[in-house]
Amino acid sequence: MSGREIYIEVIGIGQALRVAAVDAETGEELVFQVPRNTSRSEIDNLARAKIRWKLERDAEQKKRPDTGSGRGITV
Repeated sequence: MSGREIYIEVIGIGQALRVAAVDAETGEELVFQVPRNTSRSEIDNLARAKIRWKLERDAEQKKRPDTGSGRGITV
């Protein structure tokens, strides 16, 4: 897992940074925010950890308890 290529985009929004990370092999994407003063190495490490978590969760086919059929929310 440590050798996986991950594409990372960082955009400043106010006092935060919006980080989008994409696993090159699977195309899985995730987006998260960090404080503006977060170092690039911390962002890279966090993105790698979050991608690893997401891929492992998907491999186990577990869904978060708050998700339903994947077709939005019922109001």
